[in-house]
Amino acid sequence: MTALRDPLKGCPWDMKQDHQTLAEHLREEVAEALDALAAHEIGEPEKERHLCEELGDVWLQIAFHAQLAQERGAWDLHDVERMAVEKLVRRHPHVFADVQVAGAEDVLANWAVIKQGEKAALGQAPQKRLLDGIAQSLSPIDEAFEIGHRCAKVGFEWPDLDGVLDKVREEIEELQAESDMGRVEDEFGDVLFSLVQWARKKGLDPDRAMRRQLHRFKERFKAVEDMAITHGGWQVQSLETMETAWQSAKRSEIK
Repeated sequence: MTALRDPLKGCPWDMKQDHQTLAEHLREEVAEALDALAAHEIGEPEKERHLCEELGDVWLQIAFHAQLAQERGAWDLHDVERMAVEKLVRRHPHVFADVQVAGAEDVLANWAVIKQGEKAALGQAPQKRLLDGIAQSLSPIDEAFEIGHRCAKVGFEWPDLDGVLDKVREEIEELQAESDMGRVEDEFGDVLFSLVQWARKKGLDPDRAMRRQLHRFKERFKAVEDMAITHGGWQVQSLETMETAWQSAKRSEIK
């Protein structure tokens, strides 16, 4: 990055960038890393390589931002590493100090208390509302997940998984009963929100589940498209022939 940003011999594109122009590239690289995670299979060489590559692209964005900060004398990549290490040590007193924990729930509780202490030490006011401070750049699915997670921590939660599924069914029934498009949109949102909460309570990552579904759909649709190309094009295909090709691709995934 130092070479790329060299005023005399550097890259013209890299020389033009700043923190704000890089923001879209960071979002893109994180999204691609999440896609690689969704498609990842442990021990599968190509997918292991792909995940490694995409994480490297995210790391490159971090290095780029650190280079910009170093040039103006603010901080550098070593400061990023140091702050990350200090935070990990500080928030894991059960590993690096003598705090005792009974399990993962205690770890999370301690983490929240320590995090609030860090904010107080920096003079930051504590959150006034439970749902304050959620990152605005989160996707709607991730924000819905975080909202449900925070509410569950104070007991505003379904007692069991069946209760969430009942809520999903209730919301679907309400969606089916509506005809006004404004209300249909509202009820559709309720269905999606409830499904995210079911996934959260089930221990699933809904964003990862959706990325994996999209990957499966695109792979299966390639088979449908290949069939159409080799049999006269889309214009001569029926829904039945396309469905046959789809089911064949779906069965091939199991083999």
